[in-house]
Parts: sequence; C-alpha cells; structure tokens
Amino acid sequence: MKWLRTLVLFDCGGLMSSPDWASIHASYVRAIQQIDFPVGAGTLTLRKKVKRPDGQSERNGVGYLRRRFLKFIVEVEGWESEADVDLARDRRQPDIRLYPSLETYQEPITSNFGDFDLVTTAAGGTRVAIEWETGNISSSHRSLNKLAIALASGKIQVGVLIVPSRQTYVHLTDRIGNIGELSAYLELWESLKVSVPRGLLAISVVEHDELTDSDTFPYLPSGKDGRAKQGRSKRKRAKRK
Repeated sequence: MKWLRTLVLFDCGGLMSSPDWASIHASYVRAIQQIDFPVGAGTLTLRKKVKRPDGQSERNGVGYLRRRFLKFIVEVEGWESEADVDLARDRRQPDIRLYPSLETYQEPITSNFGDFDLVTTAAGGTRVAIEWETGNISSSHRSLNKLAIALASGKIQVGVLIVPSRQTYVHLTDRIGNIGELSAYLELWESLKVSVPRGLLAISVVEHDELTDSDTFPYLPSGKDGRAKQGRSKRKRAKRK
C-alpha cells in the first residue's frame, strides 16, 4: 500500500521538528507500506468496483487493511498496542448560556468516546494515538474530534487519522471516510489549535498500489458490522425485489 501524504493540521510546541515525530511518522509509514494483497505479494492490489444488474455494487471490504496495519506496527515495528485513553466523563465542561433564562450552565457528559485503534509512547516520551478509518464519513469526523479533545486535555501529544484517497475510496465499502469528503472541513480542525498547549494533529492519506478488473481476483474481505453489514442488507433487499 502507498502512503501519499501527511497533512499536519496544527503543530503546537514544535513537535513536527522533534525526533519523536520523525520516528513515529517513519514507523507508521513503513507499516502502511507493508500492507499487501494477496498476502505475500508485496503490493496492494484491489479489484475494481463492479456494478451488478440489480443496481448494487461489489466492492472491497476495509477491515482487512486496518488489521494488517495493526499487525505490522505491533509485530514488525515493535509498537505496544494500548487502546485506552482516559477522557473522563467528569472533566470540566465549558460554561455555556441557556436561553431565554441566560443562566450559566454546564451540560453533563453522558457518553464515552470509545478506544483509539493504537496508543503508544515514543522513545522521547511523546504519547501518540492513531485511528485507522473503517467507518463512514461521520466516523472520520468523530475520530478527529476525539483526537483533538485528547490533545487539548494533554492525554496525548500526537494524534493521527489514516484515511484512503478519493481514488481508493471508490473501490471500498460504500461511503467509507476519505480525504475528499474531509477536505472541506480542514479549517475547522486547524482552528482547534487554540485549545492545545502542546500537540500535533495530522491526517495521513493512503492508496492502493494497483487495480485489476479480473473477475478471478478476489475482493478484500468484508467485516460483519458497520458499513459492510449495511451493504449486505442492501444487496439482500435488492435480490428480493
């Protein structure tokens, strides 16, 4: 698989010039480049999306890519995988105003953020969290928001979201998060730097190496939940019509 580019949305405290960031980035890029299909091929080949007579499309699943990335970054790059970052529900909420009473109010936190895909500590002590996108575009927004809050709280110093390029997205599970659909919102996340004393937020874009339209080449396997489950349901409904 190819690493295309890394967009640094903000860098508070000069982390981008630090040895830790250079090491972190080089390590996860190497893990990206080791993702192949078929296994052992050395490159990632995707079968092109095909539209069927029923109007539905056959596409590649996305869970395989995340699993291979995590496998390589832990087993080959030697990262320690720890998914939990304690973003406590009892942290102080900002003061807001109620209307029409104009009273000052703090809305209680009643939901959890969920774990990050990978959390580890670099050699120089920099705490980093990485999210590999396997959900729809709203999931990408949640991941970036969650990373920004973790950075603002000081729980991590580097947050990275890895998403497919627009060219790869076309051949993956329908509506998977991708850089094309995130591009219009980058200024929003860049503006969050004012709440971060020291931290770096980045998006890395990845892409397949090759495409094939061979009908004997398998699609990447699909998962059993999320967008993959919805896609199977749509295909079943189409078959019943």
